[in-house]
Amino acid sequence: MNERIAVPAAVTVRGAAHAVIARQAREMRRQARLVAKDGGCEAVHDLRVATRRLRAALAVFRGVAAVPKAARRGRLRWLARRLGRVRDLDAQLALLEGQYLPRVAGGEAARLSELVAGLAKERKRAQRRLRRGLRRTRFRRLRGALAAWSRKPAFAPGAGEDGAARFMAEAADRAAQRVSGREAMREPRPSAAALHDLRIAVKWLRYTLDFHGETCGLAYEAERALARDLQDCLGELRDHDALVATLKDGGGAAWPQLTARITEGRQRLWRRFLELRRRWHARTRPAQAVAAFEEPRFVNLEVTPVQLRLVTPRKSVAARIRA
Repeated sequence: MNERIAVPAAVTVRGAAHAVIARQAREMRRQARLVAKDGGCEAVHDLRVATRRLRAALAVFRGVAAVPKAARRGRLRWLARRLGRVRDLDAQLALLEGQYLPRVAGGEAARLSELVAGLAKERKRAQRRLRRGLRRTRFRRLRGALAAWSRKPAFAPGAGEDGAARFMAEAADRAAQRVSGREAMREPRPSAAALHDLRIAVKWLRYTLDFHGETCGLAYEAERALARDLQDCLGELRDHDALVATLKDGGGAAWPQLTARITEGRQRLWRRFLELRRRWHARTRPAQAVAAFEEPRFVNLEVTPVQLRLVTPRKSVAARIRA
């Protein structure tokens, strides 16, 4: 998913939009074919990632790429929901079978085996529903519209004719500001909903940095690694919270052993999150005076550090991002 796109050194915004969107569309089509064949956990995960990256690409280049109505990112929501349901069940089954089932005993272990069997059946139903969706006219139109745009891209009049470097850097800047502004980045005990909201913002930042590196040749390795670690940790926290919700919805049966094990696992993830959040804030410092908007903030992206302004509701800070 991180292979470099072959684009000219002085690529325009239009060139970057074409390269990024076309590649994500190809990857989505490729993964959809694999899911249609077997629907395994890995194929579903890869299609979900490809779909999310395509939605992010369409968001980054909104206002530049004039994609057909059938190919707009809102048309991907139904697919994202179906993929999310299968993936959530896969994650819960992996946690229960791989981590927690071997660590409980007695009658609770027998009940847990029954729960796992029930979730596996539910997963098969969700998988069949997903595969039916991939055969529907709605998905064929989406796939065809993206393929047609990739072959002959269209753009908004007068948009995207400048160089891509500044455009992509500003997109990353906005994504970083959204991360810093999330409640879970400042509250001592953020809610599960706040952590989920942060995970989405971090995911968008990671993809935007990926697109920046692919089109402009900038690695952003430290920031991409930090965003990836944050996204993974927040994803595992969400999986644990979803598992707890599933247990509560199961008729109120008591799970003393399982609850204790899940609590231990979540506490380890929570400590990991706090460390990653500390690392994020450690990369910040009081913002220096920022030039007027009309002044270029990114002058020589090939050799000099880039400044991403990470803005919180309380203050502005700046993180150095070295190319």
